[in-house]
Amino acid sequence: MIYLYAYTNHRANLDALRRMGALWHQLKAQGVEAELIVNDYRAQLAGRELGLPLATTIDNIMEIDGVVNFADTLVIDSPEPIGERLDFYVQKYAKVYMVKECNVKSRFGEEILALYTQGALVDSIYQEAPSSKNSNLVLIYGDSDYDKRLLNASKELKDFDLELYWGSYFYVKYEDELAKYFKKIYESDSYKDLIKESEVVVTTMVQTALEAFMAGAKTIWLDSKDDLDCTSRFLESIGVIRLSWGDWEALEIALDTKKVDSGMIDNFAKKWAEIISKT
Repeated sequence: MIYLYAYTNHRANLDALRRMGALWHQLKAQGVEAELIVNDYRAQLAGRELGLPLATTIDNIMEIDGVVNFADTLVIDSPEPIGERLDFYVQKYAKVYMVKECNVKSRFGEEILALYTQGALVDSIYQEAPSSKNSNLVLIYGDSDYDKRLLNASKELKDFDLELYWGSYFYVKYEDELAKYFKKIYESDSYKDLIKESEVVVTTMVQTALEAFMAGAKTIWLDSKDDLDCTSRFLESIGVIRLSWGDWEALEIALDTKKVDSGMIDNFAKKWAEIISKT
């Protein structure tokens, strides 16, 4: 069995789930059985909207061995510290793959699946997006706003007449406050359709930026300085507009600028599924 572990803590974004979902779909297309493991039950709702099956829920990465068995293959997409436990997993399972940004070296013999060197891991559904887009100008800030950064910036964002995607982990009763500053709010089960159909997507999430780009949207990524430099450079290299979070003057200019021809993404989904399924 192939197990795909995606970090989905309620304070985090669901980038890992979307990447592992892309891999799950490719494995299924190749007739290979795989199961998802997550660590927050609400991620199941986001997964269902993406066409994913129910996943096994565990508390954290240290509990993987309660699910995965000897001779299974494990793919880990998580920033959680794992320490020497990774060596135990490598010794126990048939193969262990770690999804990492840019050039990270193996520690215990695990195979590194490196993102943002030459490509990314994106679900193929976004390549099938309609050529005719809605005139949506949508902000997909993120799946959570634990530090209320979005709320604190909402008054300044009001003048842009943005529509807002409601993050899966946003606070209860948060919507009433945010609704004062945005043209429209889309519920969390609208994610896939918004990406595929919107003309302009503004986001702080790397995976969302890649999906929107793949779907043919004009894509603006608001860099909050939480990601590695190599990731930022990759987004710029393919044609995603990179702005600093809080530079609203630059955002105004970017929104008024016509979409320019963009580069291409080498989508690793099919390639990685083939590699993993042959283990």
